[in-house]
Amino acid sequence: MQAFKPVVLSVLATSILSGCSYLTGDEGYFRDRQGDYLVSPDIEPMEIPAELDNYTLDTAYVIPEALPDGGSYFLEPPAPHGLDSNIREGVVVQRFGERRWIVIGAEPGQVWPRMRDYWSTAQIRLASEDPIRAVMETVWLGEEGQRNKYQVRIEPGLHAGNSEIYVTQVSESYIEDPDAAIDWPENSASQELEYAMLDDISQYLADRTDLYRASSVSLLAGSIEAESKANIMPSANGDMLRIRIDFDRAWSLVNQALGNADILLADSNRDEGVFTVRYAGDDEDQERPGFFRRMFGADVKSPEEYPSFTLRISEEEGGVVITAEPLSEDATLELRNLLVRAVHRNLV
Repeated sequence: MQAFKPVVLSVLATSILSGCSYLTGDEGYFRDRQGDYLVSPDIEPMEIPAELDNYTLDTAYVIPEALPDGGSYFLEPPAPHGLDSNIREGVVVQRFGERRWIVIGAEPGQVWPRMRDYWSTAQIRLASEDPIRAVMETVWLGEEGQRNKYQVRIEPGLHAGNSEIYVTQVSESYIEDPDAAIDWPENSASQELEYAMLDDISQYLADRTDLYRASSVSLLAGSIEAESKANIMPSANGDMLRIRIDFDRAWSLVNQALGNADILLADSNRDEGVFTVRYAGDDEDQERPGFFRRMFGADVKSPEEYPSFTLRISEEEGGVVITAEPLSEDATLELRNLLVRAVHRNLV
């Protein structure tokens, strides 16, 4: 990989002294590159020497392990929803409080080689990369004493087929020994520089949607975890929704999912982690022949008369568990399972 261009180093160093005015302009490092392809010259096809890694060109597929045989979880299996119904189209920068991250409609193993391409295109060298943990770390960027280092993490998204990309930035002035391994903090030293890097990565990936969606999982990235963060856990006592996120984000996501699913919210108590809702199935469930007759007899009820449930968010190691508990006699197990699955489908 090429060494840093002097202009890249000088821009990054100057940004520390005078804010981010040099980061986003026409001559800035994190400038708008969306029209670059219009003026890019034609070049000869790249030839990869045999002794070098051709990770961006491989077509290796990861063969998943066979699932063990087991009994059915349902007496009457629910109708499946369309494949990839929750896959994000394109690239989106999500915000929660002061936290930001990229959500991309591709699996982590597909995103990994695209991120390696990004560093190469930006002419930024990597100090380390760990495809097992899906973590990349840059070298120190800038002039001595004013340098910055970035860490990028690629994690599975809430739904299968999606990924989340996180950026963390540290400044040399906050590190006792810049040559030692860094104990990366939870928050960046400069949110402004973190956001600038995040925006630059998101724009790069957005311009190459066709590449990462059509690509296979690279050989290097074959071991990256691909299981989604949000998963339904069936049980005899009713379905549970397990999400590997903290309580604050889970509360916000569930509240938003209830609105997305048009589920009537009667009350909520954040301190206890509960929502009180009324629910009688999604529109597609209600359109099934005989749905209301099975649930309530011949009478069709208004939303205020729907069965009442408590949605409870409970913290556990590594995330939260969401369960539905009946508050009325007509809150059947079938409806409880439908409610939990409706929340899952509408997480964004």
